[in-house]
Amino acid sequence: MLLCGGFMMERMKRVSIKDIALAVGVSTATVSLVLTGKNKNGRVSKEMSEKIKKVAHEMNYQPNRLAMSLQSGRSQTIGLLVADISNPFFGTLAFYVQEEMEKAGYAVIIMNTDESDVQMERMISLLRSRQVDGFIIVPTEFGEKSIAQLVDNRIPLVLIDRYYPSLQVNGVLIDNYQAAYEATRYLIDTHCERVALLIYENSQPHMIERERGYTNALKDAGLYDEELIKRVRYKYMDEDIIGAITWLAQKRKDMDGILFATNTIAMTGIKQLLNLGFRIGEDVHVVCFDKSDAFDFMPVFIPYIHQPIANMGRLASQLLIKQIEDVELGEELIHKLTARLVKK
Repeated sequence: MLLCGGFMMERMKRVSIKDIALAVGVSTATVSLVLTGKNKNGRVSKEMSEKIKKVAHEMNYQPNRLAMSLQSGRSQTIGLLVADISNPFFGTLAFYVQEEMEKAGYAVIIMNTDESDVQMERMISLLRSRQVDGFIIVPTEFGEKSIAQLVDNRIPLVLIDRYYPSLQVNGVLIDNYQAAYEATRYLIDTHCERVALLIYENSQPHMIERERGYTNALKDAGLYDEELIKRVRYKYMDEDIIGAITWLAQKRKDMDGILFATNTIAMTGIKQLLNLGFRIGEDVHVVCFDKSDAFDFMPVFIPYIHQPIANMGRLASQLLIKQIEDVELGEELIHKLTARLVKK
């Protein structure tokens, strides 16, 4: 039994940098430079670096993050807070953030706020207690106080998809005004004269800019009608969307186009249009933000605003890494990326 136990203990023994150094035939310092990502000046050749990484992988080396944290003063972990992980937009965003952060040697703890300010505050507190090195956050509507505390405490931070104009903090988002204006202009060019907007009842800049783009495109064409704007509450989204579409169908029979401000609004909205007998692309033309996989099963193509989610996730990660590693960022705080309208 002792022999068996000893054998099992040997098998379970954590592979160390020293073990890898002995296997490769180099010093522990050389292995450490490569595996901790500190070989930025090329002190170890590319060939040797690849060999060390290959041997580490074959030996199933797992870095001791606690030891690394004690040595460097960093946990090599960041917190990512998203609004709704079930939404394909945020799920995809999380994928690209994690991919980019892991390339730089950081683990990512992903948490879902469900658009709750209380949840966001609680999650930030929890992650700070875990000594994360920084945050990438999709901020909630009234969570400015929680974000301001991170800024005041000089915690590395990047806001993504949304931001608070009053705070001096790095942010990555799309040009929401441009995207909404272009989408509405497309509906007008498709000969729509009564274009409705379904949008969240929300005071955050990204929603305000989407409504402003829609409004200005219609005003420029002399077609603006405030009655066609329908706002839905996040907590009662399905109920409000069904009610809005039903009202438009009954009270505004001249409605011939709809801009859906998010893909989640679009899915319920399109379903209700079909339930009421509307022929998409004939009786009513629609455009939405982001593509949904469900669109592939539609008999007609659904035009949509393509947001550069991969670039957003990667840029936010790169900005955060620079903050953590005290690299100069430059004066630009808010980075606006261009979204494009996909018509076919």
